[in-house]
Amino acid sequence: TPGKQIVLYGHSGSGKSTLLALLLGACRPDEGVIMVADRDLADIDVATWQQRVAWLPQRPLLFAGTLADNVRLGEPDARDAEVTAALAAAAADFVVELPDGLQTHLGDNGSGLSAGERQRVALARVILRIRRRDSTLVLLDEPTAHLDGATEARVVLALAETCAGRTTVVATHRHAPAAAADHVYPLGVAG
Repeated sequence: TPGKQIVLYGHSGSGKSTLLALLLGACRPDEGVIMVADRDLADIDVATWQQRVAWLPQRPLLFAGTLADNVRLGEPDARDAEVTAALAAAAADFVVELPDGLQTHLGDNGSGLSAGERQRVALARVILRIRRRDSTLVLLDEPTAHLDGATEARVVLALAETCAGRTTVVATHRHAPAAAADHVYPLGVAG
């Protein structure tokens, strides 16, 4: 249903990331079809489809460059104010402690940041994309991985506000994102 917050809940290996890849159009189903409104996703140009989607992979890429450039990936003309707002929504409070703020240089894979800080930079990137492109479909793979409980609660709230009115599919094994969903679909066998 358009505009609903859906959680795919399950342990590693239960198929959550594969289902998101199918919805992204990165791969095709072996059987059956994925319908977008009344059209088979296989009949829609993948590049056109992916322009409508905001996607947070399970292992987001951070590159050697400034913090701001990492958030702007895909949105290179975003203003500093937009980048700052996206970082604030992603609970990236640590930015004020960085030596050069938005212009702090990160190493490959975000070296210089903790795993939770890298996750929040990636979240800011997807929040920026959602806001600038008015994405109609948001796919989030383990968006609160590496976050402590208090930060996770802030991020879940910010994502609910940012994604309001958009179809959002979250793959997670954590309880907090599932508690905020309209629908939770358990995948795999509990173990």
